Amino acid sequence: MFKETVLSHSLRLMFAGSLALGMQVAHAQDVQRVEVTGSSIKRIAAESSLPVQTFSQKDIQKTGVTSVTDFIQQLPAMQGFTAASDSVGGGGGGITTASIHDVGSSYTLVLLNGRRIAPATSGTTIDLNSIPLAAVERIEVLTDGASALYGADAIAGVVNFILKKGQSPVEITAKMTRPQHSGGGGFNLSISKGFGDYEKDGFNLYLAAAHDENKQLKASERDFAKTGIINFNDPKTGKPLQFFNGSSRSVPPNITIGYKDVAGKNQRVNINPYLIANKKCAPAHVDLGDGQCYFDYTSAVEIFPEQKRDAFYATGSVKLGDTGFKGFADFAYTDAHIIARIAPYPAEFALAKNSPLFTKYVAPNLTAEQLNGLTSTTVKYRLYDIGGRAYDYGTKATHLVTGIDGTAFGWDLNSAVTYSENKQTTDYVGGFPLAAKFDAAIAAGQIDPFPYTVGQMPADQLAALNATQFKGLYSTQTIKMTAFDVRGSRELFKLSGGTAQLGLGFDYRDTKFTTEYSSTAKNADILFDDPQLNNGYRRSTKGAFAELVMPITKELEVTGSLRYDSIGGVENATTKTTFGTTKSAATYKVSGKFTPMKNLLFRGAIGTGFKAASMSEIARPVEDFGVTGGTYACPFSAANGLDTHPLAQYCSGRNQYEAFKGGNKDLKPEKSKQWSLGFVFEPTNNMSLGLDLWNVQISDAVQEVDEALYFKFPNRYLSLFTTKTKASTGVPALAIIQSPINLGKVENRGIDYDLMFRTNVYDGKLTTRLSGTHLLKSRYTTPGDNTTWETSLDRYGANAAVSFRNVFKINATYEKGAWNHSLTMNYRNGYEDKHHEIANCAVNTNDAAQDCVDVKLNVPDYYTFDWQTKYAVMKNLDLTFGIVNVADKKPPLSLRNTGSHQLGYDPRYASPVGRAFYLNGSYKF
Repeated sequence: MFKETVLSHSLRLMFAGSLALGMQVAHAQDVQRVEVTGSSIKRIAAESSLPVQTFSQKDIQKTGVTSVTDFIQQLPAMQGFTAASDSVGGGGGGITTASIHDVGSSYTLVLLNGRRIAPATSGTTIDLNSIPLAAVERIEVLTDGASALYGADAIAGVVNFILKKGQSPVEITAKMTRPQHSGGGGFNLSISKGFGDYEKDGFNLYLAAAHDENKQLKASERDFAKTGIINFNDPKTGKPLQFFNGSSRSVPPNITIGYKDVAGKNQRVNINPYLIANKKCAPAHVDLGDGQCYFDYTSAVEIFPEQKRDAFYATGSVKLGDTGFKGFADFAYTDAHIIARIAPYPAEFALAKNSPLFTKYVAPNLTAEQLNGLTSTTVKYRLYDIGGRAYDYGTKATHLVTGIDGTAFGWDLNSAVTYSENKQTTDYVGGFPLAAKFDAAIAAGQIDPFPYTVGQMPADQLAALNATQFKGLYSTQTIKMTAFDVRGSRELFKLSGGTAQLGLGFDYRDTKFTTEYSSTAKNADILFDDPQLNNGYRRSTKGAFAELVMPITKELEVTGSLRYDSIGGVENATTKTTFGTTKSAATYKVSGKFTPMKNLLFRGAIGTGFKAASMSEIARPVEDFGVTGGTYACPFSAANGLDTHPLAQYCSGRNQYEAFKGGNKDLKPEKSKQWSLGFVFEPTNNMSLGLDLWNVQISDAVQEVDEALYFKFPNRYLSLFTTKTKASTGVPALAIIQSPINLGKVENRGIDYDLMFRTNVYDGKLTTRLSGTHLLKSRYTTPGDNTTWETSLDRYGANAAVSFRNVFKINATYEKGAWNHSLTMNYRNGYEDKHHEIANCAVNTNDAAQDCVDVKLNVPDYYTFDWQTKYAVMKNLDLTFGIVNVADKKPPLSLRNTGSHQLGYDPRYASPVGRAFYLNGSYKF
């Protein structure tokens, strides 16, 4: 099999290389003292004892990516992040994130020039969309928790974006991307210029601006994603099966009738007048035998959202006379948009018994008992003809840092004040009906949804429907962070291996988080909506650290660090009420390196971490959160022993159920222990091998229970079920409450490896690099049960995600004269897909008597090849041509049906774009 061939060959290369050739401690020979990511002490970069992966401009350009998000999320060490596809109905909210070693985005600290930026949430998660790729000089990824310099919450590690600075010519870069298949193209343009030589002129200034855009990709434009009706063969029996994950909000609509039977007991029944009249459901719908028609909403979504981004960056420094200090300032501004489109609006509204529509379509289909005992009539309608729901998620990120840097009294000193703001707006672009206008149109007979199938509504009714739409600002979320930090380092005393160095520092942050809703949102003016409440929180954090580097001998160096963090309670900005109490803790890290010879280095580290829950996780009130992503059978059934439970009366067949979301003021801080052990070996300049074994353990982890578990184990989560009464219907419906809890424990362990080999071929230089991550362990305790361990390693787990055992990248680059050719392979191993049991199953198309089966697919390995050719036309002009996914590899089949609305594959793990071509030009003058 391909998997075995690739892995075995890769391992042979790795170990053969380490035995035969080996590696030097560092590639760079720069002896300038700089601040290395992960340490507060200015040192020679080659001295780093922590595992830091560094990626230059050249490395970034070689991948052909057009955004920071694309580059970071392609790194083998990254798993468990928020992708752009999550904004297509999956709660992504227009942000994209980084996540080292599958530990989670909130545990991965993202920095800009070594300092924090405003988060995209009420916690510490950073939106990668706010970082301008055109201004990035290099990216440093510290894959070991950094507890001293940056904060004890950097449990998984740190991603540090170092932006360009200094004197440089004007550079204009333009890039055009076009997929072979329709949809998903892009365009990028950037310009930059650096002024002044700091040593000669006493100042420097660097300016950069960029514009990026990517077009949407619709589900209908890809065969593997165009429908939620998926035909496949049972992996165990080979029988042809059909999977479907539709919605009971259909077109023409379904109707749920509430009535009291002759015994006075509350009952419910579903009918669909179109199904009754035509003996079949309308096109794009499926009849599951419960009286309803289920809409194939996947056919109407997009699988990759439209994106736009404008960014500006400026940095400068100036000598402050003869003081030995310089003043510096960084300014970054980004205006980014993700325009996500999902299926047309799923409306529910009440229908009065005296309505002409009731008389015409409902009454003839009810029994006398149902008609006489009628208590409610709820119409479940998909407003297909109004068009899909379109959200414009806007992000305006402003980041300003001003400070001084220099040497005084034997100390290297650096201090700065930071103001960082992240403003996120949600605009409704189309597809949302206003309740008052819609109800009035229904009452006046201007809209009759019952006789018309998809796309058949008459022009006059369509005009009336379109006139009900709301377009405009729905909400604004603003995060403002004001920070101050001061840090210094100096030499202390002599040891056998050199001079011991001390680093000290203090930092303070004040973070404000507010969400303001438009009057439309607060008044629930949109059909089937619920009132939204403004909210705002504030929290301050302060910390101090000390770091000591001791070169015990020429071969052995030990670094110890201590940090103390104090994180305040969450203050409600409106009521001034404080939720939770101040949380504080001391954490440590001890690391060391041993260099028995100049081309071999052993390194290791052990430390602890500390992280408080986000402000929303602690203080958010219980409020409306739409409906579940998946469609589920009623959990209050005889099979679960819950058919007599009071909530059983609110079931109405398979459905997307209502959802609330709220905080938990009793959340405890999360604590972690992490360690790493590795080596770097390079006996010649032509080959290198690095390998690091790492482990992260988190206790009292804060997470939410995946929605599927509510319905799989309703008895376990019974207290999290409730009812929600929609303003549009006045009828209570079954709902779940999604609230964070301290689930228990999380443990991840794995190996990062990096093998590089250089050789001369036909008067050119061939460089081959293999880098990857091999997970040995990825487990967590079962939600609500702190003693039972579960895993998502190579399987779709209870956390609705997959942890991949093997993710790696192989790149071969051949350079000769003005030409540069590069071939890259990206690999991710296969896994066990989501397990669909009787409660949520596939449909056997050959056996009407057996309509439910037990299905779990094996998703195969996914690998793609990318090609790039670069040609230096002249000294100042470069042209680059590339092909992404040369073999036009399609995403493998997956029956995942929660999270984002794409079906047929998992958009988090495979790209739907297919083969794409790009042309890039860069000119300097």
